[in-house]
Amino acid sequence: MTPQRAEFSKAVLTGRSGGILIAESMADACAFVNEYAPEHLEILSTRPFDYLGDITEAAEILMGPYTPVSIGNFALGPNAVLPTSKGARTYGPLSVVDFMRRSSVGYVTEKGYPEMARNAKVLAEYEGFSSHANAVGDLRLAYLRD
Repeated sequence: MTPQRAEFSKAVLTGRSGGILIAESMADACAFVNEYAPEHLEILSTRPFDYLGDITEAAEILMGPYTPVSIGNFALGPNAVLPTSKGARTYGPLSVVDFMRRSSVGYVTEKGYPEMARNAKVLAEYEGFSSHANAVGDLRLAYLRD
């Protein structure tokens, strides 16, 4: 490392928020990872796929000893713009999808409407949205019958 990067690494590993964590088990390690929600995660096991299903909160998961962050960032192809500060709990890597306009499309048939309306009304009333509840109430049913 360059002297600048060595000093940075030393500051991170010995500072208030840095260090090395030793887990009692892989289950404990995975639980920590999911709580910490790292930007980059390297699973350095010779059997990394054994643990992939246990990781739910990491932005980038690099599998095995031959997939270091530098390959992930510069050669493998995934986007290296990743969420930090536990952002991986709600966001993933930046992708082309982030620049696309998307629309949700819904369609309910006449046959499916009564059950959907009942469920929507219950939830709307529970949430305190009386106008939403009214929109699937008796008034709409009367309109649909005409």
